[in-house]
Amino acid sequence: MTESLRDKSLSAFFWVLVDKLGGSVANFVVTLVLARLLMPEDFGLVAMVMVFFEISSSFIQSGFGYALVREKNISEIDKSTTFLFNLATAVFLYAVLFVAAPFIAAFFRQDLLTAIVRVMGLNLIIGSFSIVQHAVLAQKIDFKTMTKVRLAAVVFSGVCAIVLAFREFGVWSLVTRIGLMELAGTIALWVLNPWKPSWQFSRASFRKLFGFGSKILAEALIDKSFRHLVQIIIGRAYSAAMLGFFAQANTFCNMTAGNFLQTIQKISYPVLARMHDDVQKLKAGYRQIIAMSSFVILPVMTFMGVLADPLVVTLAGEKWRESVPFLQLLCAGGAVWHLNSINLDVLLVLGRVDLSLRLEIIKKGITALAIIIGMQFGIYGLVAGQVAAVYLSLFINTWYTDRLLNYTWREQARDVAATAGFSLITGSMVFLFEMYVKFAGVWVLLGGFGIGFALYAGLHLATSTKEVHFLKTIVLPKIRKTLASRGIIQAS
Repeated sequence: MTESLRDKSLSAFFWVLVDKLGGSVANFVVTLVLARLLMPEDFGLVAMVMVFFEISSSFIQSGFGYALVREKNISEIDKSTTFLFNLATAVFLYAVLFVAAPFIAAFFRQDLLTAIVRVMGLNLIIGSFSIVQHAVLAQKIDFKTMTKVRLAAVVFSGVCAIVLAFREFGVWSLVTRIGLMELAGTIALWVLNPWKPSWQFSRASFRKLFGFGSKILAEALIDKSFRHLVQIIIGRAYSAAMLGFFAQANTFCNMTAGNFLQTIQKISYPVLARMHDDVQKLKAGYRQIIAMSSFVILPVMTFMGVLADPLVVTLAGEKWRESVPFLQLLCAGGAVWHLNSINLDVLLVLGRVDLSLRLEIIKKGITALAIIIGMQFGIYGLVAGQVAAVYLSLFINTWYTDRLLNYTWREQARDVAATAGFSLITGSMVFLFEMYVKFAGVWVLLGGFGIGFALYAGLHLATSTKEVHFLKTIVLPKIRKTLASRGIIQAS
């Protein structure tokens, strides 16, 4: 990775980190406040319909965002073609969902879902206006603007939702929050990154972009359908409340592993896409990404799984205790989910979306089989089956990474071995601490995380791992340079 590109990517990482520490923490805090004001059933109702909007959103994007980011120079005709296609697709899908809303409500045996689907469907049209702006900013590696947009949208929508929850609007507080977040984000993007479409549609541009994006679309449809399969089964076979418990556990898990992974992927894809012609540099870049992402995600998932009970009860309240087993299972899967996603990113950077699609089909077959087997053991067996499929998929994903980058699963295992070992050791210490101390839940939570991370950091520092070396020689100097350039600290 060249110095200029490294500087640009580290600057981008700084802003995306601000986004995640600011926007995502604010988002999480709003969710916790709403969790105390609302009932699990309210969260379950929204979770029931999210799969339909995730799939619809995939159709609207159609992989065009990834395709635009890969372009060295995005032409105006490419932007306009993407914009018009996205808008037309969004309007069509909203019409489909509007008609299908009563059938969705009947499937889940929840009459209120008819109105919820029809209102939330408007977000598809609103969101279609911002896809081009997102792609252009990502291609420029301009995450500063996107961070400002997200922070503004999260705070505005969160405050409005909390006010509605206090006024006992129930599930509509959550629906309004999602809608206002989409609307505020789209408006902010157009204000900060203005662009006027030419209203021209080019078949040549469409074929070029869709040729790459169509396979990503198919992959996204398969991935999102299966990712939400457990939610559909829980919502149909059990209850809205039980689905609410599962959704809340997902929120805790995504707050850490999911958000950090998104931070890495937001930066790594546009940065590494520029080196796709140099296999050696690309491999070195991915080794660094896997090592550093594991350095953060593995200990967090370990400690969160061990401290799940005091974490959920302290932050969300006693009524959410049934989320604890779900959270522990999801943390087990979240510990390696980033490895799956990063290995798949290799295929996208190299333009091998055909292989990525093939892998998705194979892995989802495994996921379906694991879920079917798990269902025989009840609701927790259902989730455990999904987690088992994540580990099986990892071996499949690394096979193509080995072929294309000569980066074997053994090398990947060695790159994360120290982090995995230290996470297990410190996780065991935290478990013993939780077992034997008799403090109140909040003190167990603070003490457990504090002891765990102190021991974890101490082991890395004592053994001078490559992760510590990277932080000392590259990340920290860049952070100091960035803070000094903004006058936050004095230049050394």
